[in-house]
Formats: sequence, C-alpha cells, structure tokens
Amino acid sequence: MIPLTRLTLSTSFDWSGTRNGQSVASDVNHRWGSLCIFLIANIFKKVLILLTGLLLSGNAWAVEFDEYAVKAAYLYNFAKFVEWPPGSFSTTDAPLSICIAGDDPFDNKLEMLSGKVVEGHPVEVRHIPAATGFERCHVLFIGRVEQKRFKTLLARLGRLPILTVSDIDDFAQAGGMIGLIETEQRIRFDINLDAANQANLKLSSHLLKLARVMGGLRGVSQ
Repeated sequence: MIPLTRLTLSTSFDWSGTRNGQSVASDVNHRWGSLCIFLIANIFKKVLILLTGLLLSGNAWAVEFDEYAVKAAYLYNFAKFVEWPPGSFSTTDAPLSICIAGDDPFDNKLEMLSGKVVEGHPVEVRHIPAATGFERCHVLFIGRVEQKRFKTLLARLGRLPILTVSDIDDFAQAGGMIGLIETEQRIRFDINLDAANQANLKLSSHLLKLARVMGGLRGVSQ
C-alpha cells in the first residue's frame, strides 16, 4: 500500500493560485486529510465490530457444548484402539456393534456413527432396552439412568469380550472398563485395565496414555 503522505494529485489546473485568500493547494490538502481520517475511522470501527462478533461467537460455542455428541465420538474412537479376541466377529467384514443399554440419552447422536468403519468392520448402532441380548455387542454404553442396576448388568456380562463404557460416577472403580467424566465442558476418562483383561480385550497403549489407569498392564497392545 502506498503511504498517504506520498500520494500526489496530477491535473492540468494551476495549484499555485488562491481562492478566497487561501491557497488552493492548502485547501485540497486539508480536504484530503479529512477524507483519509474519515475512511480510517470507518475501517477501524468495522474491525472492532468483527472482533466483537468473533468473541461473542466463541462464548456461544462454549455454551452449546453438546455432551452426548462428544461422548458418541469417544465411543467410536475407543473402538479403534481395542483388539477383540478371535471369534468376536463372524467374518472379517462383520459389523462392529455399539450398543446402548436401557434408556438412550444420545437423542440419535450415535446414528452419525453408522456406516463408519473400524478395522474393516462397519459400525452399527443398536439400542437394547432390556437387560438381555448383549451377546452381539462389541461396545456397550450404560447411561446414568442405569445407576441402580449397572452392577447387576456387569455381573451378567461376566467375561464376555464387550467393552463397557459409562458416565455413571466411579464406573471404572466399580468394575466397568471405561468411565467417562465431564469437567468444565471437557470429557476425560478412567480405564479399569483388570476388567478389560478379564474380558480378553487388549487396549492400545496410545489409549492408555490419555486415561487415568487402574489395574495391571497385562494385555496392552501397541
């Protein structure tokens, strides 16, 4: 950009004359300076409006934090870091089932996972309202509404190779595999490695690095 002080006016008029006792050149310079100040002030005002809008938008994003959309993404990513034992899938391209036990808190947000693929297995989402029928599941989410019966549910699952995940308080400490914890609009998680080992599930070391881990390190995959 050319500095304003270097701008020159090229015209056929005689700029050395006077008008009403005032130099024409002086009058033009005064008008040009006023115009520049006006334009700069308007640009500055628009920049302030833009910055204010961006800041307000940032606050809006914070308020609109969607807890269960984030948790749905976590379930999918957990599946990518788990190795199931042989026989867990009937074929190399059999579906990987992510199931919801009892009431569904996701409000269809898990449906965005349908069609995604994990190690050649297309993801399918299943809602199982009863306390049985989990044998075909690979990942099982147990919502907070199951607080009163989740221990009974874990006992029924026994040593089945099913990754259990929940946002119930102290879920991993109570025998579940992955407990989700929300703090300040962020999701972190605990992992009970002993529970995963008992189900013959191998969890990636990359996943364990992101979690608070309890239990031994046997059955960790790279």
